[in-house]
Amino acid sequence: MFKFLNQQLSILKNINLINKKKPKIIFYSENESYQKYAYLLIKTLSREYPNQVYYVSSDKNDKIRNLNVNNLYIGKSILLQYFFLIISAENIFFTLTDLNNHQIKKTKNVDNYIYYFHAPASTTKVYTESAFDNFDTILCNGDYQIDEIRKRESLKNLTEKKLIKTGYFYFDYLKDKINNQVKADEILIAPSWNYKQKNFLNENIEAIIENTLNKGFKVRFRPHPENLKRSKPFLNYLKYKFLNKNFIYDNQNENLEAMENAKCLITDSSGIAIEYILIFKKPVLYFDDVDKVHNPKFSQFDNLITMDFKVKNKFGYIFKKNEINNIDLLINTALSEFINKDSEIDNFITQNFYNFGGTANKFKENINKIF
Repeated sequence: MFKFLNQQLSILKNINLINKKKPKIIFYSENESYQKYAYLLIKTLSREYPNQVYYVSSDKNDKIRNLNVNNLYIGKSILLQYFFLIISAENIFFTLTDLNNHQIKKTKNVDNYIYYFHAPASTTKVYTESAFDNFDTILCNGDYQIDEIRKRESLKNLTEKKLIKTGYFYFDYLKDKINNQVKADEILIAPSWNYKQKNFLNENIEAIIENTLNKGFKVRFRPHPENLKRSKPFLNYLKYKFLNKNFIYDNQNENLEAMENAKCLITDSSGIAIEYILIFKKPVLYFDDVDKVHNPKFSQFDNLITMDFKVKNKFGYIFKKNEINNIDLLINTALSEFINKDSEIDNFITQNFYNFGGTANKFKENINKIF
């Protein structure tokens, strides 16, 4: 108890010290698994504004190293709320959605609330209705997100946000780190997070893992970070049920190794599918049984085709519950057919995403406009 109180007092002291300075740039991170989505942004800003970037996290292991960045751990307790209620800053970056709709509230002491994406998905379907309403500036992946956000503003008569055409930073992060010499020999199974009780994880994941293993494949199972928080007992059950040399339970923060080692991905509607197809140029089997819709007003955007659907429809392999027993045939068909698609994928990226290979440079060019 004494150790905990000392820790809380230390956090409080650091919060008050930051607040006196009104930092130019603050990044907030829920946990270490989200750091990779911000890394290129932070690297760019730390060079432009050395020692003026603060990286604030609710995870004590989540720190930016080897850059001119100030790290601060604030935990998840009431001090998290206190920090965002009293903080003064010029610019705060988030990849956490629903600002002002949960414990993190906006304050007039912050000049600019900026959002950057941790998935290349559309904004209209897999996020809540008001997920992006309260940000001042959004760093957009492509025209599709600008069209979606502007339509939402029009429907709800919202103040127009500053929308910056940067592109998806994590594409470039992955592209720079891929080791193409890795011999891919695994099947990666990676469910998305769906708040509905009936979803891919709860309903069908066990049968899919079991059948894939029984057909002689090596399986790496990678739960979504939200599943790790919300479904621990079930995940522990899966981990111990399938404990053998051909099953890897992967809860690492970094997902690069998982994608490099996979020759095929099985998912439902996770954003990892878009990253895997477009950057690693390998096939995805989509389990098409339970749709992921977190926006109850999604029908208002019927005339806008989501990026999730575009990628799935153009490059994905869809299967149903009654086909799980034939998972080996599905995998082998996808592997044999998904060849010579490199130029088609490259064209798709060029047509749909801004500044592929140059997101950090484009961000740097736009810093004055953003701030």
